[in-house]
Amino acid sequence: MSEISLNLETRKDTGKEISRRLRREGRLPGIFYFHGAENIPFSVNKKELSTLLGSESGLLNVIFDGKDQKKCVVREIQFNPLTNAPIHIDLLGITLTEKINVMVPIQLIGVPNGVKNEGGILQHHAREIEVECLPTNIPEHIEIDVTELNIGDSIHASSISVDKVKILADDDMVIANVGAPRIVEEEVPVTIGEEEEEGAEPEVVGKSEEESE
Repeated sequence: MSEISLNLETRKDTGKEISRRLRREGRLPGIFYFHGAENIPFSVNKKELSTLLGSESGLLNVIFDGKDQKKCVVREIQFNPLTNAPIHIDLLGITLTEKINVMVPIQLIGVPNGVKNEGGILQHHAREIEVECLPTNIPEHIEIDVTELNIGDSIHASSISVDKVKILADDDMVIANVGAPRIVEEEVPVTIGEEEEEGAEPEVVGKSEEESE
């Protein structure tokens, strides 16, 4: 498992105005939590944080003010609902000898038989799954081979097995399945009769003036 280091700057001031100012300066506000200890407000460079967002690593090595190092995992990242840009991050301090619960990405490997030979559709329902393990055993991702799936087949959480890792999701949670191909009904063209053609004279009911005279 790879490990990423982040440089954090502690801060005393908190609040919405401070958070807005930090974001304008290219930094992201955050809180470091650790069981039994006081929470530590901090800020991190947005560009440096982008390395974390593009990685699957679960374990972080954070350095406070260039000197104090701690191990942690990402507890939560909040995003702007309109721009999808990160606006706040929470980190959870850990002890390497204590098990923790974390979310791990799921990667599907291969092309299902039901897709390749039967025209089915692969549906990936669960993109990540919760696990329990020691911090040093956090997998970067969990690979699941889907090549043997036929139309109607599914893979559930109960079928996932990872060494030194306990899967916490419900056994019946669907990870992926192959559905039947969608059938699109063709519209039957309607033949318009001569009397219904555009621009046709309307039928005159009754007699004309000349006929009635």
